[in-house]
Amino acid sequence: MMKKQILKHSKHQFVEGDVLHWWHPEKNNGIRTRYTDDLLWLPYLICQYLEKTGDDTILDEMISYVEMEELREDEGERYSEVRISSEKESLYVHAIRAIEKSMNFGENGLAEMGTGDWNDGMNRIQGQSVWLSFFLY
Repeated sequence: MMKKQILKHSKHQFVEGDVLHWWHPEKNNGIRTRYTDDLLWLPYLICQYLEKTGDDTILDEMISYVEMEELREDEGERYSEVRISSEKESLYVHAIRAIEKSMNFGENGLAEMGTGDWNDGMNRIQGQSVWLSFFLY
């Protein structure tokens, strides 16, 4: 069941590394955000899966991306239709893209919050996040 969920969720990632915060499969719509914690759930679950099952063949699964115009500088989020990309890469590459997208650090060496962090209500807060830093490491 965990493998099925990992593969399902990985299909909701953009090639840039960010992911849909929510999606509605009936209409293929979702919300593109600057939430930073969303990025790290996929690598975390993959690590948990590998640790519990030893099944590293999951890393070779070829997964497509979703496509939507990137957020403008003044945009925090956008709800829109997504397209399925013809580009596919391994689940391993999906995890790497998510981690790389998260690698933004402030002057104190802590991870920079995009928006949302661990609490969607913090989507207007800017700064560094101890929680996100722990999650990233």
